[in-house]
Amino acid sequence: MHWKEILPSDRFIAYVNTPIHETDFDVLTLLYQPLIGASAYSLYMTLKSDISRNKGKYIERTHKSLMIFTGKHLDEIFQERKKLEAIGLLKVFRKKQEDEYIHYYELLPPMSPEAFFTDDMLSVFLYNRIGSKEQYIQLRNTFRVYPVEKKDLENITRSFDQVFTSVHPSEMNREHPDLLEAVAYEHSLESRGDSSSIYEVEGVNFDFEEMLALLPAFVSKEELLKEDNKQLILKMAFLYKMNPMEMSKVVQDSILHTDELEREEFRKQVKRRYRMNESDKPPRLGLRVQPESLRTPKKAPLTEEEQQIHYFETTSPIEYMEELGNGAKVYPGDIDIVEQLMFDYKLEPGVVNVLLEYIFIMHDKKLNKNLAFKIASHWSRANLKTVKEAMEFARKEYDKNDSYRKKQELNKGTKSSSSNVPMKNVRQEPLPKWMTDETWNEEKENPDEWMEAKKKVAQYREMLRKTKREG
Repeated sequence: MHWKEILPSDRFIAYVNTPIHETDFDVLTLLYQPLIGASAYSLYMTLKSDISRNKGKYIERTHKSLMIFTGKHLDEIFQERKKLEAIGLLKVFRKKQEDEYIHYYELLPPMSPEAFFTDDMLSVFLYNRIGSKEQYIQLRNTFRVYPVEKKDLENITRSFDQVFTSVHPSEMNREHPDLLEAVAYEHSLESRGDSSSIYEVEGVNFDFEEMLALLPAFVSKEELLKEDNKQLILKMAFLYKMNPMEMSKVVQDSILHTDELEREEFRKQVKRRYRMNESDKPPRLGLRVQPESLRTPKKAPLTEEEQQIHYFETTSPIEYMEELGNGAKVYPGDIDIVEQLMFDYKLEPGVVNVLLEYIFIMHDKKLNKNLAFKIASHWSRANLKTVKEAMEFARKEYDKNDSYRKKQELNKGTKSSSSNVPMKNVRQEPLPKWMTDETWNEEKENPDEWMEAKKKVAQYREMLRKTKREG
């Protein structure tokens, strides 16, 4: 919650140390915006535009002014700011001054197109957001360059001394006092190194120390503890959901013939192991479980309702749907719906779990897209943040709908017409087990019983057709 970190009256200083070029805006719009959403993109561009108009690429404002600029509540600005931090477009620092904190926002340029599309996580994330292989390739080709083969070309570029032949020696004398004064400029200038924006994977549910302990003595621990290698291992463990034991085997395969971690070989080994256990489809990235700040404080012993709340708070929506399907893979279309509930409607993961259960109870475990979005829109306006709030809200909605249904049924029962006369002679037989229980089949039951059931169903259908004709 934003009020724990920032208030409208709190000041912030926003600045850039690395210039953001024209191509970067295309990257931000076409590659980053699908991942972070329009609001986070707008926040970044608002800060960048304000900074660019001021001398020294530096501004000092209050968060209230940012609310006026964007037209957003501070809580929403805070949530969108976290997306920029997580994806490597913003670094946040703070310093306590008297009774308040001053925040420092350093805007970072996006990755280059090449770095973005070769990044293991962001490329997969974008692919799943785009949803089409053809559109993904088309988008990638937008940034494609066609290098010219130089092997058969003659280099005829002139050197400096070939062009400037009459330069007086004094013009090249760096000891000239005017020259020394001019080049002794100590202020910071815009610069751009070769390194891309770095987003770090921290807090991943992966025990790096356990993985190191599982490795044999010949594997260099110092090599794996290098920051770029460690970040790569954490990213791949996060993306492909690998445990320390699995990752230790992959690392061994990748470092078998050398003392260094072959990064490309490591990526191949991770993907190969993933395909062996899963499929050729890339993994999807989703939000985590309910944030700690929005969970119910644990106390023992837990009541049945508290156990249900704890389950919703500690289970991601995708895992919840997998458990609901007895471990079966979740349909990709359903995953898209869940992602939209969290990204577009900004519902917390635990609240999404309650919403899913509510729909499944009401609609026989079927996830209807339009209904899910309609309910999500209602819940979002109700500002439901915790699992307990969502459960209480859903319970009231269910009671309201149930009362309405009973009233409708009662009204129907009081009306009489010739067309609504009940069929007294129709024998109501229950449907046989094989029609209601999908796990029941002729391999599990007696074949004679199977044939007898089929005959009863045929008779039942014929009776309904005859009754319809007579009516």
